[in-house]
Parts: sequence; structure tokens; C-alpha cells
Amino acid sequence: MTKEPVQIIYLNGPSSSGKTTLAKALQHAFEEPFLHVGIDKIIGWMPEKVNDWTGEETPIGYSWKKSKDASGNPIQELQVGPYAQKIGKTFQEVVLALAKMGHHIVIDDVSFGKQQLDEWKKTLKDFRVLWVGVNAPLPVLEQREKERGNRIQGSARGQFHKVHVDVTYDLEIDTHRASISENTEKIKSLALYPSHPIEPEAKTLIRPMNAHDIAKIVSRYCFPWSTPEKTQTLWKTYYQEQQDGIRTVAVLEKIHEILGYGSLLRKPECALFAQKNIPEINAIWIDDNHRRQGLGKALIKWLEDLASQEGYDQIGIGVGLYRDYGPAQKLYFQLGYAPYGNGITYKGQPTVPGQTYPLDDDLILWLVKSL
Repeated sequence: MTKEPVQIIYLNGPSSSGKTTLAKALQHAFEEPFLHVGIDKIIGWMPEKVNDWTGEETPIGYSWKKSKDASGNPIQELQVGPYAQKIGKTFQEVVLALAKMGHHIVIDDVSFGKQQLDEWKKTLKDFRVLWVGVNAPLPVLEQREKERGNRIQGSARGQFHKVHVDVTYDLEIDTHRASISENTEKIKSLALYPSHPIEPEAKTLIRPMNAHDIAKIVSRYCFPWSTPEKTQTLWKTYYQEQQDGIRTVAVLEKIHEILGYGSLLRKPECALFAQKNIPEINAIWIDDNHRRQGLGKALIKWLEDLASQEGYDQIGIGVGLYRDYGPAQKLYFQLGYAPYGNGITYKGQPTVPGQTYPLDDDLILWLVKSL
């Protein structure tokens, strides 16, 4: 059994969303071997006679049933007989067994909504899993369905509105608007450290943010100098930048409560870092009631490890100069950060001797560390 933690990537999306193609691309992209286990592979184990994909009802396996969606459009709804239900559970147990044997795994599945996905989460609760929602616009799915020729018409529409209902993912991707290589890189960067526990007994972990974190952050960390509207806009921007690979936002979570956050910014705000291709640790914050517990140190280490895994050999960070930044200054120096040698900037511009600058959050000393 490998000494490295097992990495599982779970891809969930409707028929014709491109999960299988993406799974194969991920197998090629990672240096470590990943097994690809999909629901279609599991169905392939079943006797053909127990399933019917022509639209006729089958009592014990999988079959299709003609129906209509809320707008009256014809759809095909997947029917799951008793033997198919057993196969679904077998699918989970097979993945669990492979994970226990130390295999990295890409799962290609169609789970309908939060309840079914929660069953997977319960099964894989002891493993590191990146939960990925895969989708494409409905007209694109239907066009792919026609072109493939081996899918019953209406199945994509039947699944489109059900697969992602109330589901929270670590990452959501669109296989129409982004290329296979772009989506592969997004998944690969987050799969390096999707969930890193720092206090197992207290259930505190570090993970990439998801869309559902925005409301929590706005409600708790809307500072006096901002408004809920501006804070929400900022965090929606952060989330979109994460989707685009510009930054990865790490959140500290304990029992569904966010205690802090920070970003690895691959397009740094510091111009000199940008010129030298040095990623920047950005927007670090730990809740006042949870400071001096090692959370800030753990968060920075998580971001450093992510940068190192992506091939960077240096990482930078900025720190303010007035008293409130004292603890951060001490922490950064303790962690091995040193002045980069470009002096102090104000609003991103080098300060000029003899000129006066406000002592505020925009007056920054930039530090760097070798990884």
C-alpha cells in the first residue's frame, strides 16, 4: 500500500457531459497512476438481459421511462430496479476496496442530487476526495447525445435538472466553455490538497472554497469598512478566479463554520512578483477568537505546499507596517520569509524618499521565501 495519501476525484454530471473523456485526460495528466472507475464500466459487468436501454421497462435492472419535464418537453427518466440498486451499492464498495488498497481513483458517475451524493461522501469519509460537478449547456448535451448515437434521446434532458440539485462541490466545470486541458489543469491543481485536516480530533480542516462558502463569509466577515453587497461581489470574484485558475482560495473550516481563509494568487498583485513568476499568498485572515492556535501557520503551510506541488520554487507575501500587523510580521519571519529587497510600496507603486504616505493597509513590505 502506498505511503502517500490516496487521492480520489469524483466526477458527477449528466449523460454526455464529457466525464469519461475528462477522466481519461486526468489519468494522462497525473504522474501517479489513477484508476478510472465509472458507472458505465460497472453496468458493463451486468448481464445484458437485466437492463433495457430501448425505452422498455425492465423489472430488475436499469431501464428508461418516457416522461415530460416541467416545460412539457419529452424526456427519458432512468429507472432503477432492485438488482440495479444492489449494483449501485456494489459500485461504492468496489471504490472503497480499491481506495483501501492504496489506489488513486477517478470516479465517473451520475448521482441525482444531494441525497445520493451524500451516500458517496459517507462511504468515502476516511479518504481525500475532490468533488467535481461536470456540466454543459443543455442544447450542447442534446447535440452530443444525437452525435454519439448510442444514447436514447431525452436522457440528457432528463438528467440535466436533477444531477446537481442542492449539491456542494469543491469545483464546478463546464466542458463546453472550457477546453479539456483547461478543465484538467483546474482539477489537477485542486486535487493536490483538496482537504487537509490540521486538528482531526476537533474536525478542523483546510480545503479549497466552494460556492456555498460565499454566503457564510459575507455574513461573518463583512468588515466595518465594507458592505454586504461589496463583500459578496469580492468573494464572487475570488470564486470565479479560482474557477479560472488565477487563484486558489483555502478556507479553514470547523464543524461547518469558517474560521479563516487565504489565497494562493498565481497572478500576483506585487508587480515584481508578477515579473519573476512568483505566486503570492494573498488575503490571509483568521477569526479574532481563533488566533494564536496555529491556524495561520497551518493555512500558510497549505498554500506553500500547493505552490510547491505546482512547480514554483519561491513564494511571496505582503505585510502591513503598523501595529495591527505585528503578529503577522512575527509569524512570517518565523516561517522563513525575508524582505525581497524592493523596499516598500504604496498602492502597488514603489515609495519615493522624501515623500509622505499614509500609514494604512496599502503601505506594504514584500517578503519572499524559497520552497
